[in-house]
Amino acid sequence: MSKAKIYPTCRLCDKMNEEMTHCAIFGAIASDDINNTAMAASCVASGDYVRLLHAVPNEYNYGRGKNGQTVDEIADNELLVFDSSDESIGFEKVHGMTLEEWAQRTFRSNDED
Repeated sequence: MSKAKIYPTCRLCDKMNEEMTHCAIFGAIASDDINNTAMAASCVASGDYVRLLHAVPNEYNYGRGKNGQTVDEIADNELLVFDSSDESIGFEKVHGMTLEEWAQRTFRSNDED
């Protein structure tokens, strides 16, 4: 089962500020234009588009409600929360010690000299 294609918009771009009012490329952006696929397509063509991986796509990113889907505004505005233990486990597998042990060895040895 393939995922639906996501069309780029300014809403999903890393170059937009948090308030979605200013773009690093175009400058001030009207609130009506943050879902504009044409503006984002021009950035993609010039190589300036950077997909913000934590942004939640909305109906515009799926072709303006192609399947009749509506935007879940509550889910769209929720922050993604990552479990810190996921990173700790990965660090321990790669380095053979916990992040805390690494920090103690790295920084305490300098303090004791």
